[in-house]
Formats: sequence, structure tokens, C-alpha cells
Amino acid sequence: MERARFGDVMAAILWISWLLLRADGRAVPHHRQRGEGVRRLHNVTLDSNFTAGSGSAGELLLDGCHVDHFEASLFELLGHTGSLTLHGGLIPRVTYASPSLDTLVVDATGLEEFDVDPATITLTSLRTLQISRNSLAMISPRIGLLVGLRRLDLSQNRLTHVELDPFARMPQLRDLDLSVNRILWVGVGTPGTRLPSVHNLWVSYNRLQTFEDFPGAFPALVSVRLIGNSWNCGWVDRARSDIMRHGITAFGADYDCPGERQGGLCCYVTEVGDVTGAQSSPEPVGELQATTNRTGESVGVRYGDVEIFL
Repeated sequence: MERARFGDVMAAILWISWLLLRADGRAVPHHRQRGEGVRRLHNVTLDSNFTAGSGSAGELLLDGCHVDHFEASLFELLGHTGSLTLHGGLIPRVTYASPSLDTLVVDATGLEEFDVDPATITLTSLRTLQISRNSLAMISPRIGLLVGLRRLDLSQNRLTHVELDPFARMPQLRDLDLSVNRILWVGVGTPGTRLPSVHNLWVSYNRLQTFEDFPGAFPALVSVRLIGNSWNCGWVDRARSDIMRHGITAFGADYDCPGERQGGLCCYVTEVGDVTGAQSSPEPVGELQATTNRTGESVGVRYGDVEIFL
């Protein structure tokens, strides 16, 4: 009897652990299971003699390539390859020009510039775009031509200011990952711009103090990750109310703030600007005071008679 009960308890623990991993783990937009059908080429020379081969309908991984500009003539060599991964090597510029790719991954290639060729006949096929672990500092407005995108991962780059307007032209975009950059400002250039299809948003591990269009610019938002920023306490107070009111799930929590943690996010009192955190343009943010809302008291910050805490 005791052994059976122990087995039931262990089964329950494993089941709960699996649920927690699913709930708290970051759903990586670009995750793909690569099987034996993947064609891997290392240090290949990309010229007129290169062909994608008989497996052109599958997945092709080019590892360690060195090319100054991956553009239309090289995309043409891929034939009808469904998924292309550019990994390692040195590819500082990519101008997307494929009418048939479903997935494009540009990972750790030293990429500094990504653009879209407006001459390409159709750009509806690409559903997943991942540009990660690169030196990308700006997003071309022409990225909005990729109207078939469902998953866009721009994590681990050098972005500092992100205007959301080009993404609003993508009617099927569900996952938007801007995490692990240097973002000081993210918002809309045109008032009232909305991203109605985005369900999952990641802006964690940046340098944000406020996010003026959150969550208003994302009417269908289901989950968000906000940790690892320098949030203004007034903005955090308002954002938490909006998150609860709209039924949005906020994943993750900060654990490395000075003092004791209260709630899920670190926040600071800024010397300049409205305490609500409204920031209408991508201007440099002000310096932070040392005060945080992580203290041993039950209330972290007080503005007159108003108490604000996480």
C-alpha cells in the first residue's frame, strides 16, 4: 500500500513539473525539430555552381559561410528550399528575396543589416523569421512587406529603438520577440497603430523605463515577458492593473534587485518625466535614482498620499 501511494505521489510530482515547465518556460517562436532530412553544408562557396540539390523542398543549413551580401542571386540558387538557416561565419548583410521560403534563420553571422527586396514578386510564403545573436541595430521599414510572417524573433541583437508600425502590416503575426537587446524605447510612430494578431510578446532584458503603448497596441495579447528592464515604478503600477484587467499572463520575475523583491518586477523612481511613465518619443531616458520598490516594508514607493507597490 505504501509503495503504491509513493508511486502515485511521484507520478503527480512529475505531472505538475511538466505543467510548470510548459507554463513558465519561454515559448521560443523559432523552435523547429530538425530531422534526418536536413541538409548541412559547412564552409560552402556560394556561387553560380552551387545548387540546393535534390532535397530542395526540405531544410538547408549553411554553416560557416563568408559572404558580404546574401541577396537575390543567392536566394535564387536555393530553388524551392523550404527552410534556410545561416549559421556562423560572416554575413553582414542580408536582403531577403525569396518567393518560396517558409522559414529563415540568421544566427550568429555578424549580421548588421537586414532588408527586404521590394522587387520580389510575392512575400507571403515566409512564416518564421529569426535574426538572433547578431549586430543588428536598426529594423528596416520594409520588413513590413513580409505579410505572411507569424513568428518574428529579433532577440539578442543591438536594437535601441523599435517602432512597431511596420509589424502592424503583418496580419498573421502572433509571436514577437524583442528580448535581450539594448532597447530604450519601443512604441508606435502613428498614434492609434495596433498589432491586432500578436498573442505573445517578449521585451525582457532591455533598458526600458516605460512602454507607452502597452497593452493598448496589442488587443489580442495573451502572454508577455517584461523582466530585466529598468521600469519606472509609476508605469509598473499602471501596467500591472492593465495586465490583470485584460487577462494577460506575465511570465517570469526579477530576482536581482537591491533589497527584497516585492511583486515580479524591479522598478525605480526617475528624476524626470511623469511618474506614470508616459514617453511619447524615442528620446534618451533620464538617470535613475537609487531608490527601488524592493524594500523590507510592505509599500515600496510613496507619491504624496498614494502608495505604489508591485
